[in-house]
Amino acid sequence: MMARAPQITRLAFAVAVVFAALLLLPRSAAFAAPAVAIYRGEAPAVSATGRRIELRLSADGTMTWLTDYRNNRPPITEEGRWNAISVEEIEVIVERRGGKQVEPFAVRLLKQGDTLRATGVSAAEFGSHGLLLKLAKAAVPPIAAPATAALSPIGVWQWERLISSAEKVAVDRPERYKLQLQAGGKAQVLADCNRGQASYSFDGRSFSIKITGITRAACPAGSLSGRYLRVLETAVGQRVKGENLFLDLPADGGTMKFVRAK
Repeated sequence: MMARAPQITRLAFAVAVVFAALLLLPRSAAFAAPAVAIYRGEAPAVSATGRRIELRLSADGTMTWLTDYRNNRPPITEEGRWNAISVEEIEVIVERRGGKQVEPFAVRLLKQGDTLRATGVSAAEFGSHGLLLKLAKAAVPPIAAPATAALSPIGVWQWERLISSAEKVAVDRPERYKLQLQAGGKAQVLADCNRGQASYSFDGRSFSIKITGITRAACPAGSLSGRYLRVLETAVGQRVKGENLFLDLPADGGTMKFVRAK
């Protein structure tokens, strides 16, 4: 048993290096091939077999979720993206199933050593025993070209939806919920029938915003004005991908998705 200790130590070190690389590498970096970490596990079911699950995380922010129901049929393939909520917690968001677009849903996973464990509401979706995935493979290929600078969130954005493991909120009129992030840390906010100002800051992926003044008009029934403002101020992270801005919320709060205003 003692002879295996150096091998175990090297494996643990490799796992730590790979996960750190996946969290810290910019999403816009150019790779010869995507760095991949593969996690596998099983989710209990009423039947004795349960589900076999494989999660593949790529360094470009994409992910693949494979579920084998052990019913003599091919595994179900779901695809989407993932992002780091903190050094120890990630969120995976499923956007396609079998190559077709689906209503996005999120799963929060806590990293514990070489395992990922579903947390909070996400865990309940996998039964009373939750979900535990164990690292099966990790590889970080060489970077083919220097990383480019992260895209700036400065601009005018319209709120499209809130995606979390607990709920999905689609905004019927995104043009009524705007966020204008200006240079110098100032922002303008449109929340349905209310307008206001805010101050914000970001450093890499981190983000924070505080409403400094807002009108108090009574918006029509069904308005998301109050919800929008409350959730916006809890944002702790930001990512820009193409014409979309994602503001990540703490714990099981999920992600606010914005689209660039035309």
